[in-house]
Amino acid sequence: MWRIWRLINPRLAVLGVGLLIAFVSTTIHLIQISGDRYSINNWHPDTAKAAMARVQPQNAALPQK
Repeated sequence: MWRIWRLINPRLAVLGVGLLIAFVSTTIHLIQISGDRYSINNWHPDTAKAAMARVQPQNAALPQK
């Protein structure tokens, strides 16, 4: 097994595994968010109404003082 490290740089191997884990975890996270169970659109109706009440339209005029 020690001979494999003559072919592969250990630092690059650790970096590659870290990037692979980050990519897989991000992908799983995004898949879960896009599903129905964890979707922000399926919140309780009262919570959704409260969230929408706090949101201002994109091009709304600034409030007057």
